[in-house]
Amino acid sequence: MGAQITRELLQTTPLADLPGWEARLFLISYPPGADANNHSHPVVGVGFVLEGVMVSAFDDDPEETFVAGQSFVDRASFHRIARNGSAIKPMTFLIAYTVKTGEPNTVFPGT
Repeated sequence: MGAQITRELLQTTPLADLPGWEARLFLISYPPGADANNHSHPVVGVGFVLEGVMVSAFDDDPEETFVAGQSFVDRASFHRIARNGSAIKPMTFLIAYTVKTGEPNTVFPGT
């Protein structure tokens, strides 16, 4: 993940009906032209673009573009393309994951 991309954990909530699991809500911001290509997700995430343009592709799938006001799904898979679709405007989104407590929701190369 590029150093300029910010990932703020807004809330972590234990799930009473699923012992050992928790929900996590993140606010993630990409400055103009930033990318976090080539990472993976061991669990599914559900997100919503707050501002800007997101370009995303998993595995060998074609690129998809999401704009402010659209929701999207981060598959439990290899996230080949994850970038801000604008070279001049920031992109910000909310995303929630349900994860086993203590396990990662995102894995970056070399971690």
